[in-house]
Amino acid sequence: MTALIRLIAVSGVATVAAMAPAGAALAQQMGGELIVVQGSNPPSLDAMNTSSGASRNINMNVYETLYGFNENVEPIPILAEGVDISEDGLTYVFTLRQGVKFHNGDEMMASDVKASMERYRKVGATGTLLEPVANIEVTGDYEVTFTMKAPTPTFLEAFSSPRAPAVIIPEEDGAAEPGKTSLVGTGPYKITEYVPDSHVTIEKFADYSQDMDHEGMDGFGGKKTAYLDTVTFRIIPEPGAQVAALEAGEVHILEAIPAPAARRLEGNADIEIQENLQWAFGTLILNVNEAPTDNVKFREAVQVALNMEEIVGIAAEGVFELNHGWTYPNSIYNVGDIGANYYNQGDVERAKALLAEAGYNGEEFSILTDNSIPFHGRSAVVIAEQLKAAGINAVINQVDWPTALNLRMQDTGWNGWTLTMGIEPYLGPAAIVSTLTGARPHFVKNDPVLDGLYQELIAGATPEARKETFAKIQEQLYTYFGIIKLGDTGQLQATRSNVKGFKTFRFPRVYDVWLEN
Repeated sequence: MTALIRLIAVSGVATVAAMAPAGAALAQQMGGELIVVQGSNPPSLDAMNTSSGASRNINMNVYETLYGFNENVEPIPILAEGVDISEDGLTYVFTLRQGVKFHNGDEMMASDVKASMERYRKVGATGTLLEPVANIEVTGDYEVTFTMKAPTPTFLEAFSSPRAPAVIIPEEDGAAEPGKTSLVGTGPYKITEYVPDSHVTIEKFADYSQDMDHEGMDGFGGKKTAYLDTVTFRIIPEPGAQVAALEAGEVHILEAIPAPAARRLEGNADIEIQENLQWAFGTLILNVNEAPTDNVKFREAVQVALNMEEIVGIAAEGVFELNHGWTYPNSIYNVGDIGANYYNQGDVERAKALLAEAGYNGEEFSILTDNSIPFHGRSAVVIAEQLKAAGINAVINQVDWPTALNLRMQDTGWNGWTLTMGIEPYLGPAAIVSTLTGARPHFVKNDPVLDGLYQELIAGATPEARKETFAKIQEQLYTYFGIIKLGDTGQLQATRSNVKGFKTFRFPRVYDVWLEN
């Protein structure tokens, strides 16, 4: 059993059984207002331009993509009817669903798709997403053709990524600067109000075009039904206040509930707890462009100084699994013990020797973290104390989540950044490595070796070939030390018992959810 399962089994927390399959005889009810709680503001409601989970929670109910993942993390068409890939792998012809309406009432056409993709090239938060594409052409009113620079067997999987999704927006928004679109999409709900530090309200889109090729929702796609009149995403930063609001019946869904609160509420008939296993990788990202973390021996010292069991155990409140690998253990890309000799060492003497080799002289090591995502702040505190024990002058700069996202984009002014990577491990190796390569890697300065291995990875013709490349990538990550894996974390979610149809996923899907009177 995983640590998360063990925790729930021992504590007796009741988990919700899998929801009835699409088409089952459920008494769905139309209407009502659902209130979902999350801990931080969405940095942007411009879905292309942010990889933030706080934004994704809302945006993925509002916008849609040509392709996305189903429940089994396999690409399926959403706004496309399908794609015809040429034998040489150089041409992708996407045929669009007809009759799909934008929230402004206009029909989605091929020109909208082209404008959306060209905008994504300029402002998309996953810079490598369209990098393999040489040209995008409108080849019919409902047909768009991508011409590739070279065969890229992993393109469709990468293109389906929801990390910073390549959503389709109206052509007139194609030239909009980041954050300045009309917030119009094609999804089952449309944005009607955003009050920062308070809430975002989305409203049922009456002219939503369902994908009738499916019986019900399937991952990010399928046949989506908006039962609710409105959904309000309330921003409540303090976890205790979130839980109190749930207990009082003021809100319906908590995106995340602390494990101690989940254990306490196990006997409450009005509340149900769901578990979301293998939710995220806890990481510490190092700025290789800023002293002292510009020195690889210093970065290696940070790696070996850390006791991951203590860090993640405290930060994740016991809902964790120790794992040195850059995939989940059950992944077909799991490459075994590579890097294990550097993981969970807590070796102060070895760290001090490496610091001496690096010529470290007490320079400040600034840890950027936030007060919105509990794991981030708690892990920063434990990391700082462990590094101080090794002789590193660690200080914490704690800010709110949007500010942290802005500061980490600066080339200087920080040395470490605590981040839970959720979407990327879910999607697999290409998604993980894409954040560490390209125009703006997480650790600021590119590693040419890793950049080259990423290109080799996405060109791998078979899963076996890609796994061989990923073994080299994991070895390089434990050579360059630009990012440090802390461990795997899980997430617990809570709903009021009158919330029906809710199924835990990578974001709170509020379509196919209704309130029981």
